[in-house]
Amino acid sequence: MSYNPFQVLDLKVPSNYHEDLTRYSRTQSVAGEKKNPLDNPFDRYVDLWMLGVCIGARERRTNELKGAASKTFITGVVLATDPDRIELLELLAIGYTGDPYIVAEPRKVIDLANGLAAVGVPMVIDMLKGGRGRPLWNLTEAVIDEFDRDLGEANPFPKVTAKKQ
Repeated sequence: MSYNPFQVLDLKVPSNYHEDLTRYSRTQSVAGEKKNPLDNPFDRYVDLWMLGVCIGARERRTNELKGAASKTFITGVVLATDPDRIELLELLAIGYTGDPYIVAEPRKVIDLANGLAAVGVPMVIDMLKGGRGRPLWNLTEAVIDEFDRDLGEANPFPKVTAKKQ
């Protein structure tokens, strides 16, 4: 059995973004129809949530999710096959709180992760909807733009533009 201190804890998103988990993931299909990754770039709900957690951490902001403002989409049992994500969540909690012993309190780690997701998920949804292309391309372009913004002049990778022939 693998290490998963979060298996009985709720993973949450802001209630008004729960429908977007369905829209942009391939977790559920309609009438057996297979979803297209260009329109539904996330394999599972937890994948979109995890990107939201990471973006919330990048923003260094968290929002507490309580009551009707939050919607549970699954328990942490989904992380059982993702030991790297478990470790990342623990490291984010240590980094955010400065307390290495926070990992002994899984609920606090998940509460922090849900709070980070509450900041990041709306940003991910905006990235998916923004732009002129399909959701996957919009997200990709937005993430690249964010890297460019963060790296600024230190960016070792020059902007690539397509040559017209």
